[in-house]
Amino acid sequence: MADHRAVRSSPSLPLLALALSGCAGTNARATEADPCADFEVEVEKTWSASLKAKVMQHGGEIEVERRTAVVNKMDRISEDWVRMRTSVCKDHFVRELISKPDYAARVRCFDDRLDRQRTLAETLSSGASPAGIESSLDELLAQPASCESAGGGQ
Repeated sequence: MADHRAVRSSPSLPLLALALSGCAGTNARATEADPCADFEVEVEKTWSASLKAKVMQHGGEIEVERRTAVVNKMDRISEDWVRMRTSVCKDHFVRELISKPDYAARVRCFDDRLDRQRTLAETLSSGASPAGIESSLDELLAQPASCESAGGGQ
């Protein structure tokens, strides 16, 4: 004979579901309100896993090492961009270490760097030789990842 007590609905279950949905909504709103969230999403639009795979497929076995080096440099630029963009955002909004004009100047610098990376990614995805792109990547890597000079000092 089956035990029917387990099937019975508890009056607290709807309340628990309601409370949990309220928490989830609050968390989503908090994330939306955080100006320093989701920089990874921005860079993913520029340098995605599918784009990396496409770049690695161009040219077959020819220049595999060079393509790998270029992909690694693009990865490094992306990681630096997210890390530094988040840090500068928190320096302004959370830690209040930099002024609004300095923050705006650094954001413009970060946006410029991301635009340059986007251009390089588009060039690579069109089948361009990694050798022609490498010097542009080296130039991007040589610039301060923090865009600190863009703000006129701190």
